[in-house]
Formats: sequence, C-alpha cells, structure tokens
Amino acid sequence: MKEIAKEAWNYTFTEHRPGDYVLSVVCGGAGMYDFAIRLTPAQVTAWERDGLPYILKLVEQVRHDQGPFTAQKA
Repeated sequence: MKEIAKEAWNYTFTEHRPGDYVLSVVCGGAGMYDFAIRLTPAQVTAWERDGLPYILKLVEQVRHDQGPFTAQKA
C-alpha cells in the first residue's frame, strides 16, 4: 500500500495495488468516523487527468453525503 496524499482529520488517499485506489474520508460531527471508498474506473480516470484537486472535490462530496458512495465501500 502506498500513501499518495493525507491531511490529518480530513482524508487519506492510498494506492493498494497499481490502479486500485482507496479514499478514506473523516466524516461526522460529534461522532467522527472514517468512510472509505474504492475509486471506480471513471474516478481513477478523473484522478489521473485532474490530480489532487479532483480528490479534494471527491472528499467534500463523500463528507457531505455518503449515500451515493455506499456501493464503493472499501
């Protein structure tokens, strides 16, 4: 596993195998928890094209509403 980017109390972005990326986002208010997703092929393409700004946008989307990402749970 290779750590690509990390911001304490915010997110961790890792590559587990070549092309297999996991984004773990710190969510919650009074009760904090990690919500980790495995990036889809489309998300990997966006990451490769746009870099860290795309991941930071994805972090905010996951933090705001985990529902759309439930099927991607890592």
